[in-house]
Amino acid sequence: MFQFGHNWWKVKSNLKDDGNVRLPKFDHSPAVERINFVKRAIINTDVLNTVSEQYAQEILTKNFGQDLHRILKNRENKLFGIVNGIDYKDFNPKTDPGVYRNYDAKSLNKKEENKTYIQKYFKLPQAPKIPVLGMVTRITEQKGFDLVLEILEDILRLDVQFLIMGSGDKTYEDFFKKMKKKYPEKIGIHLEFDAKRATSIYAGTDMFLMPSRFEPCGLGQLISLRYGSIPIVRSVGGLADTVTDFNPQTGKGNGFVFHNYSAKALLIAIIRAIENYKYSTVWDKLIKNGMSQVFSWEIPAKKYLTLYRKAITLQRNNSNGKNGKK
Repeated sequence: MFQFGHNWWKVKSNLKDDGNVRLPKFDHSPAVERINFVKRAIINTDVLNTVSEQYAQEILTKNFGQDLHRILKNRENKLFGIVNGIDYKDFNPKTDPGVYRNYDAKSLNKKEENKTYIQKYFKLPQAPKIPVLGMVTRITEQKGFDLVLEILEDILRLDVQFLIMGSGDKTYEDFFKKMKKKYPEKIGIHLEFDAKRATSIYAGTDMFLMPSRFEPCGLGQLISLRYGSIPIVRSVGGLADTVTDFNPQTGKGNGFVFHNYSAKALLIAIIRAIENYKYSTVWDKLIKNGMSQVFSWEIPAKKYLTLYRKAITLQRNNSNGKNGKK
């Protein structure tokens, strides 16, 4: 949670804003830089909302609450979570102009053409049967890159290809550049975000990696499901709310989920995905599971309307109580 214009943990405990005192004058006083707007909003708001139900519960704990878990716990009855959505008109593989060959769940053979196209774009061997893992993301610690770096060479020793688009921490970027030189036919990198080409990666990959340390909601997994790229995620925040672990015996589930924040757990999830990929009937079923789900804004929009009405009612009740009305 963004609390200041700098890292909240660097403020000495005796100087932290408790959120209850009068605001300091905005005259370039050092106290202005220590105003905790998030804390003050939590204390004074009628309702609180996060972008997923799971994250709403996580921020009540010390590990996720970023030093605000106590006041959030005291206001738990005002705290709600509504999972984000995506625009299903913008993100539609059947009409998306950024996709090489448009397709839908009834024409998955055309998705293979997108795979060949993206392999060619990244100068990798055009091999339609090799599973391709992809990431479109900010390259930061939050997104689980410590885990990725630890096992990437193990992954690349398998019969797979790995693609990444995004920018961020120079340490991580330098690592991917090094891996590209070492495994030129296994890894493709595009170390800047390109909105026009991003969906071509969703369309061209078989699996989409999101091993986040924390993730309030996440949109990548929602887009990947829409485009039939199977998400491999850690069960945290909005990822836990939107991705269910696939069971090949029952055919239920839409992705591959791991729980512990460890490189070993991530590697096991990836290997599980690769093993299931070997069975085309099973894999097609998994793709259709995800593509048949709906994570458009239509559902959360209705929930927001309900929440806004609740906030109005609570505000009126509070106002009447302060005025002595019944």
